[in-house]
Amino acid sequence: MLRRRFRCLTLGLLIAALALSFAACKKKASAPGTGGSGSAAAAPAVKVTLALDDKVVVESAALGATAVPLDRLATVPALDTWIAVEAIDQAGKVHTVLAPAKNHSGAVPALAADDRGAIFGLLRDGKLEQPVATVVKVTVKTRSDAGKPVEGMDHGGAGGSGVGDSGGGGDHGTGGNAADKGVRATPTADLKIAIEGPGGSSTFTGDKMVGLPEVKAPTGDTETPGWSLVDVLAAAGLENVTAVTLTDDENAALRIERADFDPAKAVLYLKLNRSGVIRFRLFRKSGDVWEIAGELRGIKKIKVAP
Repeated sequence: MLRRRFRCLTLGLLIAALALSFAACKKKASAPGTGGSGSAAAAPAVKVTLALDDKVVVESAALGATAVPLDRLATVPALDTWIAVEAIDQAGKVHTVLAPAKNHSGAVPALAADDRGAIFGLLRDGKLEQPVATVVKVTVKTRSDAGKPVEGMDHGGAGGSGVGDSGGGGDHGTGGNAADKGVRATPTADLKIAIEGPGGSSTFTGDKMVGLPEVKAPTGDTETPGWSLVDVLAAAGLENVTAVTLTDDENAALRIERADFDPAKAVLYLKLNRSGVIRFRLFRKSGDVWEIAGELRGIKKIKVAP
């Protein structure tokens, strides 16, 4: 009888020891950073710049396959104050989301990453919509062209999405009040654009833009007057062209096709930003709504395309 009790006690102790050993192994396997099923490894740091207007707030972020809202990566104002979000990819192309809170209700701008780099898109129900790969910079815009806060401005909707460009410090180069958005900037001969046309190469200077007709953007910042690319091309001696390629300071290129010269379908809008840099935006009409189809900053060359 005593021997049987001893055997039962020994068996019980053995089972208890095995249970404790199993629990310890399971806990170790689930510890963070060990690759166990209980927790995923920390996401690696991905090089991507996140800016709030003209201020850089993040230069790298821990990103993986799961998208992270921008407001979790940096301290930014409430989403309904954002005029726009601009994402620039490795090729220099600018992808703009106008008034995200109003135009994309239920979605939030977010970043994820793959083996190529950062991915920008709109996070909705756990899925990243309209993804843009190899993104190097994302800018949250909360100010207009004159540096005016978003309060009191149109935040979006058909025909007006409240997008703007803070463009740095200083005025528009007019010598007047930079906050007066109804006054067009006055370019000088210091502004130079290389021209490559059928007749050879030349240099176009900004003083030749003075006196050209005023043009305003069909959506977003509709108050700041600028110029039509068509009028600038004519002033540069390039009339009746059917296609051109624009190149900016970072060698990003944008081709303007024949259909874009139809004013009923597209607006080719040039303006000077607050730091005196010439900017270009291509607006195309989609149904009854105007959308940004392309954008370049610091135009340095215009080439007539074959």
